[in-house]
Amino acid sequence: MQTYTKSLPLTALVACLLALFAPPAAAQQNQLARPVVLTLPGMEKAEVRRDVAYKTEGDATLKLDLYLPPGTAEGARLPVVVFVNGVGDPPAGSPVPKLKEWGQYTSWPRLVASSGMAAVTYESRGQEADADTDDLLDYVRKNAAALKVDENRVSIWACSANVRAGLSAVLQPSRTYIRSAVFYYGFMALPAVRADVPLFVARAGYDNLQLNNTLDAYVRRALDAEAQVTLVNYADGQHAFDVRDDTERSREIVRQTLDFIRFHFSPGGEVKLAADRAPSPAKFYSMITSEGVRRAVQAYEEAKKNDPAAAVVQEQFINGLGYQLMQEQKVREAIEILKLNVASYPQSPNTYDSLADAYAADGQNALAIQFAEKALEVLAKANLDEQAAAPIRNSAQDKLRRLKKP
Repeated sequence: MQTYTKSLPLTALVACLLALFAPPAAAQQNQLARPVVLTLPGMEKAEVRRDVAYKTEGDATLKLDLYLPPGTAEGARLPVVVFVNGVGDPPAGSPVPKLKEWGQYTSWPRLVASSGMAAVTYESRGQEADADTDDLLDYVRKNAAALKVDENRVSIWACSANVRAGLSAVLQPSRTYIRSAVFYYGFMALPAVRADVPLFVARAGYDNLQLNNTLDAYVRRALDAEAQVTLVNYADGQHAFDVRDDTERSREIVRQTLDFIRFHFSPGGEVKLAADRAPSPAKFYSMITSEGVRRAVQAYEEAKKNDPAAAVVQEQFINGLGYQLMQEQKVREAIEILKLNVASYPQSPNTYDSLADAYAADGQNALAIQFAEKALEVLAKANLDEQAAAPIRNSAQDKLRRLKKP
């Protein structure tokens, strides 16, 4: 397994989680018992298999709880949401209950089950939480038939200090079975991004500043990597708003989360790798400025072949980009980009006129004249109304008057 960050000690993670989640002393117990603020019909009827052993190591046996919709048929293979336990469980005799017994971790799985999916919560061991999570995922997939789950449709849900372990699990590129990941108000201080896993990130505006800084930075990296990110900012929300803020906004976000997970389990919810997608307009521009126009031309040709409807191969986009590059004094780059439009749209008089403008800006007057004349030639044969034709004609003729002056 590839490790992305060093695990914090269990005591530090639990202390951080509880400090953010609940007040100290006796009130803490009441806070940890709180369920999610949303209820759905039938959620209390979920079938629950408790304490299924998924790992034995030495004297330790770790267990999971499985939640299924009521009346799940034999042979069913339901998509499954794994609720990550990345902080581990307290030692025996602790007044703090195991994570899978918290109100949050017994009500969220019931919401999932009432939405037609399976859910898993589990025990883990602090410093070994990453390894335990790996083993939990392996167990669920290897025993998918007995658990009535689909081993190729798994979603990860993690919140607060558990997000570090959830992200670490998601970032393993071999885990192509992970169809989506949900991260609520969590520490997201990992550098890597997987662009093929859609993310739902819920942010609380009244949360810890350091926590939100890591979350905000991670979302920016994910956007730069062209990952599919759904960011929901609850501006007035506090940490653990899904159990602490009994408001319509909290309930709305929980519903959005369930819809997000369901959608990405559906046949239309798969996400292509960034390498298999045409670059976005922003990525295409960045490619020109950072990797060079040759690389951008190559990406354009690949997109034109694989996805002719992609934004970056549309005439209007390339035309506008060419003029933007000229305004930025990147005239040679503009010429190469506008050549693409001439090659792709040879029946469009405007592509020739725009390329003529770029050659004129570069001082290549002979080529500017050649392409302005070509624009008029193509325009004469084009089926354009006068309102569309006049600006192109005027532009080309004006260039010819200026450039042909003795």
